[in-house]
Amino acid sequence: MTTSWLIQNVHSGSYDPDRCESIRAQLDANGMDCRRVVRFPEHELPGPGDLAGIDILAIYTGDGTVNSAMRKLDGWGGAILVLPGGTMNLLSKKLHGDRDVEDIIAHSPAAKRVRPATVEGAGEQALVGMIVGPATSWAAVREDMRHTDIGDIGSDVSEALHKTLGGNGVGIEGHDANYPALNLTPAGDRLRVDGFVADNAAHLLRHGMAWLGKDFREGPHERIGLFDSVTVTADGEIGILFDGEAGEAGAGETFRPGTAPVDFLADIPGAS
Repeated sequence: MTTSWLIQNVHSGSYDPDRCESIRAQLDANGMDCRRVVRFPEHELPGPGDLAGIDILAIYTGDGTVNSAMRKLDGWGGAILVLPGGTMNLLSKKLHGDRDVEDIIAHSPAAKRVRPATVEGAGEQALVGMIVGPATSWAAVREDMRHTDIGDIGSDVSEALHKTLGGNGVGIEGHDANYPALNLTPAGDRLRVDGFVADNAAHLLRHGMAWLGKDFREGPHERIGLFDSVTVTADGEIGILFDGEAGEAGAGETFRPGTAPVDFLADIPGAS
């Protein structure tokens, strides 16, 4: 029998104490003795010392919390089991496909340990990818919708439209084109770079639907290419989203491929 802890974000829209207890019971039933439930942010995320003797850290929440947990676990010898408990669950899809929580837990004893490729830059590291550029302001609209913050929706939509259409956007050194945002995603030991486009009202509508829906990466875009690294060109500081969490980067920031500092459990081919 292996040992496990379970992390649940109590501020997540998916939080349900009964559901959490059900997941804990499923871990136990599948041979992963669950020793503790961490209710983040009421409890601090564990470090390697906290997890001494623990084999698996199951995380039932969104990509951003998984990212935060991962970055505290450099040097830990166990593996993270990502369960789809967030809004988009892009990392869970990458590691497990469209399986639900019960199916992922049931398959976990046969899952392989992988070190996923990441994107690194601006002091951040992303497992799913980084969005870089003024169009990241759509993330504020998405948060308004998530929290039913009607009072801020109008002003945040207006700002997102202005930033998407106005200014010179962002580009990369060696290429002439500028975009409202760049999407940087891991591609093995390289980065795949796509540029979001917003040339007309139809593009804006599709961007808005993508940002407010399940996958903002589905907005209108064009492939720029695969790179060993990219240096972003812009006028001044720009917004970034790393695994859905907001940050900032300066003009001239370089982004590179990296590797997660801890193992993850994956049960689909090519998940690393």
